[in-house]
Amino acid sequence: MSGCRTVRRGGSLVLFVGIIISTACASAPRSGTYTRLVITGAEIRAAKYRTAYEALTHHRELIMLEGEIGFKGGDESAFGRGAQEYFKPMLVVNGNFNLNDAITTLRRIPAENILAIRLYRSSMVPPKYRVRSESRNGVIEVNTR
Repeated sequence: MSGCRTVRRGGSLVLFVGIIISTACASAPRSGTYTRLVITGAEIRAAKYRTAYEALTHHRELIMLEGEIGFKGGDESAFGRGAQEYFKPMLVVNGNFNLNDAITTLRRIPAENILAIRLYRSSMVPPKYRVRSESRNGVIEVNTR
């Protein structure tokens, strides 16, 4: 009888480990997909992206939809369809607030000029950017050479 219990416990352990491994593999980002909040220029160039826009389209925290860019989440000024909505972040390039279309601006920044792209969710926005009301939805900061 005790041998039967050992098999059950061993089987449960194998099943548990299998679930953990499959969950880890399923959530692992594919090559060239970013999950961190800082993307270096070297990473962008290594992935062979040509522009800041191309690099950001592969970030798991962002979504590009109908000419808009946004963080996953949502609030009253969000855009989206159905249950999923997205925060529209403010774009800052080299410390300057972008007053133009963010998508167009990102498409015009070549990968070879990018030092880093930082993503700040609304709760992480540095004080220097909080002077603008648009920063309440987060900030995408691009630093170039």
